[in-house]
Amino acid sequence: MRSRIAFGFVVLLCVASGSSPFAQGQSRVIHIDAGKVTGRIRSFQGVNGQPTPVMAGLPNLVTQYKDLHIDFVRTHDFMGPTEIDSRYANDDPLLAWLVPNDEARAKLVTAGNESTIFPDWSADAEKPESYRFGPTDRVIQAIRETGAQVYYRVGRSWGANRNPPADFHKFAEIVKHIAMHYNQGWANGFHDNIRYWEFWNEPETFWSGTPDQFYSLYEKTVRALKSVDASLKVGGDAKAIPTDGGPYREGFLNYCAAHKLPLDFYSWHTYADGSADPYDAVRIGKEIRDLLDSKGFPKAESILSEWNLSADFTDVEKQLLRGPENAAYIDTVLTYLQDSTISQAEFYRGDATWMGLFGLHGEYFKTAYAFKAMALMLQTPQRLEATGGDTIGFAVLAGRSADGKTVQVLISNYEIPPGYKPHQMPPPAAVQAVLNVDFSSMKFLPRRTNIHYVNNSGNSLTIDHLPWGNAPFTVKRFRITNTEELALVEEKKFQGGKLELSDPLPPPGVELIILKR
Repeated sequence: MRSRIAFGFVVLLCVASGSSPFAQGQSRVIHIDAGKVTGRIRSFQGVNGQPTPVMAGLPNLVTQYKDLHIDFVRTHDFMGPTEIDSRYANDDPLLAWLVPNDEARAKLVTAGNESTIFPDWSADAEKPESYRFGPTDRVIQAIRETGAQVYYRVGRSWGANRNPPADFHKFAEIVKHIAMHYNQGWANGFHDNIRYWEFWNEPETFWSGTPDQFYSLYEKTVRALKSVDASLKVGGDAKAIPTDGGPYREGFLNYCAAHKLPLDFYSWHTYADGSADPYDAVRIGKEIRDLLDSKGFPKAESILSEWNLSADFTDVEKQLLRGPENAAYIDTVLTYLQDSTISQAEFYRGDATWMGLFGLHGEYFKTAYAFKAMALMLQTPQRLEATGGDTIGFAVLAGRSADGKTVQVLISNYEIPPGYKPHQMPPPAAVQAVLNVDFSSMKFLPRRTNIHYVNNSGNSLTIDHLPWGNAPFTVKRFRITNTEELALVEEKKFQGGKLELSDPLPPPGVELIILKR
C-alpha cells in the first residue's frame, strides 16, 4: 500500500499548478488501418489483492479474476499470508487508520498473526516443521487457479511491524526455503514456477532501519534466492515516490552496482493524487528507464507494482474509485502503457476490500468493467495502426485476431476535471508520529500545465482494409459511462471492407467496438 502520509503533503510540493479547462469541441477523427499490424497488444492486467478473502465477509473472486484475464497477482497487503515475520497489533495507528472498525480490525490482527509463514523466530530455518505454510499455500494456489502468475513481494503489509529482522542471514535462508517450497516441492510443496521475487515495499515508510541495513538484507536475500534458481527474477524496492532520489533509488542502485548484485527489475509506484493525469506513469517510466541504463542495468525491467487514480482508501473517495472517472482513467492508462518502457504493472487493488474492483458480493464496479474491456482487447492481440488519440486523456487502441475474423477498437475518453486541485489526505497525528517522514522535502513529478481538451466530445471513426474484404460482418458497441457498465448499446450488420461510425462519447467514457466476420 502506498505511504499514506504522502497524500497530505503532495499538495504542498513545488509543482506547477496549471488549469485544465474543459472545452466542448467537435468529434475526434479516428482512423484504424485494419490491414496494418504494428505489433502486439501488451497485457498489463496485474493487480495487488488476492482472489480469496483477505478479511472475513469478503467474497472469493477466482472466477472474476479469470474473467478479467488477471495475469499477475502481487502478494502485498495480504495481511499475514505470504509474509515471514509480520506482527500485527490492534492498537497500531497505521492499522487503525486502514481498518477503523474495532471488531473487524481485531479479527484481522488475529488472523494475520496466525497466518505468517515463520511464527517462531527461534526455530531452525532448515527444518520443514518450523514453517507454517498452510495459509499461504491456500492463497498461492488460488492465484494459480485464476491462471495468473504470482509476483511474490518479500516483506510486510501495511500496519505490520517495520523493524529490520533480528537476523539477516536467517531471514534470507527463510526466503530461500519459501522459494524451494513453491518452486521445487520442498516440505510437501509445489512446482508453481514463481518467477518474480520483489524485495520489500516502499522503504520510505515500511522500513525503520538504515539504508545500509536495507542494502545488506537485499544482498543476502537476492543471493539466497539465486542459489535456489539463478533464473529467478529478483529486484526491488517498490519505491513509493519514484521521482525522489536518495538512498532507496540512487543509493540502492549504486550499492547493487558496486557489489555486483543481481537486479533483474526495479519496481516503483505512482498514484495520481497530485495531478489526476493518466500519462504520469509513462513519464515516470522514462525517468526510471534512463536511470537504470545510466547505472549499468540496461537489462533490468521497470515494473510499476502499484498504481491507481487515487490512493485514498477512506470512505470519502469510494465513489470516485468505483465510478466512471476511474474506469476511463484505467483504460486510458492501460492504453498508454502499450508504448511505455514499463514491462508490467499491478493495479492497487483487485479484490473487494479498500480500493478494490469488486463489491462485497463479487459484483463488478465500473473499474472492473474497465479491466474487462482490456481483457477482451487481448483476444485480438495483433495491434493495428490507429490515429486520433493523444497523451492527455483520449486514448485509442485497436487489435485484430490471428485468424482475421475479429477486429476490435477501444476508445477511452478521460479528462482531468476542470479546476482540478491536488487531492489531500492528511494522516492522523498518531500516524505521522509513527512514520516520522518528511514527504514535503521529496521531489514529486511536476504537474503538466496548459492541458486543453478539444474535439473530444465524441468521435468520427473510420476502419478500413478490413481483413474479410467485402464479406458481411456484425458490429457491437459496448460502453462504460455514468449510466452504463460495459453495456451493449448497439448491434448492427454491415457489408464491405470499410466501416464508418460517428457518435458522441463525452468524458468520462469508454467504448469497445467489436467487428466480427
